[in-house]
Amino acid sequence: MDIYLIIIWVVIFLGYFIYKKATKNAKFFEKQGVPFKKPLPFVGNSLRLLMKKENMIESLMDYYEKFKHSSVYGVFSMNVPFFVITDPELIKQITIKDFDSFVNHDKSFNEDVDKFSSKMLFTLIDEKWKHMRSVLSPIFTSSKMKMMFGILSECANEFVEHHEEKAKHGKVIVNCVETYPRYTVDGISTAVLGFKGDCIKNEDSKLYKLAMRMRKPTFLTNLKLMLFIVFRWLYIKLGLQLTLKEVYDFFYNAIIKVMNEREEKGIFRPDVVQLLLQARKGQLQKESDVNEKELSNFSANIEYDTGAQNRKITNWTDEHFMAQGFLFFAAGFDTTNILLQITSYCLAKNKEVQEELIREIDDVFEELDGKPITYEALHKMKYLDMVISEALRFWPPAFATTRQCNKDYDMKLKDGKVIKIKDGDLILLPIYAIHHDERFFPNPEKFDPLRFSDENKESIALGSYIPFGSGPRVCIGSRFALMEAKLLIFNVLSKFTMEVCDQTPEKLELIPSMTEITFKKAICVEYRPRKKNN
Repeated sequence: MDIYLIIIWVVIFLGYFIYKKATKNAKFFEKQGVPFKKPLPFVGNSLRLLMKKENMIESLMDYYEKFKHSSVYGVFSMNVPFFVITDPELIKQITIKDFDSFVNHDKSFNEDVDKFSSKMLFTLIDEKWKHMRSVLSPIFTSSKMKMMFGILSECANEFVEHHEEKAKHGKVIVNCVETYPRYTVDGISTAVLGFKGDCIKNEDSKLYKLAMRMRKPTFLTNLKLMLFIVFRWLYIKLGLQLTLKEVYDFFYNAIIKVMNEREEKGIFRPDVVQLLLQARKGQLQKESDVNEKELSNFSANIEYDTGAQNRKITNWTDEHFMAQGFLFFAAGFDTTNILLQITSYCLAKNKEVQEELIREIDDVFEELDGKPITYEALHKMKYLDMVISEALRFWPPAFATTRQCNKDYDMKLKDGKVIKIKDGDLILLPIYAIHHDERFFPNPEKFDPLRFSDENKESIALGSYIPFGSGPRVCIGSRFALMEAKLLIFNVLSKFTMEVCDQTPEKLELIPSMTEITFKKAICVEYRPRKKNN
């Protein structure tokens, strides 16, 4: 009888211990007077996501609409509390003016999670991030983008020619979800890795298949992530990692082996691998941008001084350079892919916008007098830039981003209230929700490029339009993504119009998921040959 009593007490004690651990942050926001949604034990505010009753954007918008009139509110991702910022002024303060207090994204994504991807620029922290950012920033200046422009132009031309050939045999219905990644993978593999992936014409391209496996987490990867979030100690104890072996091996061969071969044989090619090689040798220098003030790129990042010295690297391993190549490849093909899908959808649904853009394209063609489009001519196209900027507002590549406080900070609100942010506390910037807030963008569900006209764009509140993030940790490759997207839209609309077809979704909806951003119905448009081709 006594043994049963002991077992009962042990079970009660363990149950109480687990419950207290699961609810230790329950009063986190209440103590500071920050409005929040009461969390459930273990799952926080994530129950509907876990049950696949909603997607991440729906979850974000649900809380945002409830609390948006507060400058800051609280949510719990599982049992982890996040301060969510709704005030553009505060966003600007945190990401730019007081950046030194919020240098990092989330320190928990470290070598314990994945030894390889923790070395990416996005996940590096503190001085390691500052140093790597200063080393890599010259890769994405306008002068370097101009160097890669010709490579991307060839990919865009090949894409259009392929669809012109298809048009000879009937209607061209483009499944954007399947088709645009072929262009972006080809473009990024050529410009970053220095070889053609043969994705546009080859249905069985191995590189395309690898890229799509990288984009969509496997069941095992999702299981590992959930284990890390809920039982981190067990994840670490088991020595689990997220990067697939085939991905690791591919990038070792495509980057490190190629860098070594080029150094040994004195080979030069105008791509990112070459620039990484220069960075490794300490030879990569930042150059003045090419007529930057004349070029229209409203959404492109402003590069901030990190305070680190751009010197020869002596303490980075091969894995650090592999990780940067992996990041440029993965982020590059996916960001541009999403941007092209949304732009095509919005142009097909808004004929007057498409017609105005085609008029600008035709005018540029006339000025070129039969010559290929140039870097300068593309970036001087104001209406094209307005269309792309609005597409990025309408559906930003990342629906949210994070910052982690790295030293205690007093967040001062407009009403005089002060919120104490402690070292280690997490901040969430709800990009999608802010872009769809009628206070900053009237009639936010309307696709309206005129928001970004010369007359209107100055009235956009700083901190309210952040498609690539904000401050020194803004996406380093935004210029590349914009150039790749603009090139394809320019080339496609010079030969085709984009039309709504039977497969075009009436509205964009996502599948319910905590880990995927996937449309319920794939975006499809018809490419209809223009009666007067250029």
